[in-house]
Amino acid sequence: MYALGRMRSVWGEDASDFKPERWILDNGSLRHEPSYKFMAFNAGPRACVGKHLALLQMKMIAVEVIQNYDFKVVEGHKIEPVPSVILRMKHGLKVTVTKNDVILMLAWLLW
Repeated sequence: MYALGRMRSVWGEDASDFKPERWILDNGSLRHEPSYKFMAFNAGPRACVGKHLALLQMKMIAVEVIQNYDFKVVEGHKIEPVPSVILRMKHGLKVTVTKNDVILMLAWLLW
């Protein structure tokens, strides 16, 4: 499994590089790869039982980040959605991220 995930004949010359953009096509849609290429998750009826747990953990981390940080769109940034199945912005979404202040959050909750 370790070798398959790093095979240049399967993934290209940059197989060992961390490149999340390799899964996104030029038009912004996701690139589909057959599930049998990911032996760690297996394919078919005997799929990895840990796959769903891994996805759940990613969602939990996203919730923690959203709850503990404040995201504000940069002033003057043009927001233009792209018509697509996947929600994304034509020019990206530039934001400033600051850690939430617990005292301010408590004041807001009590207000």
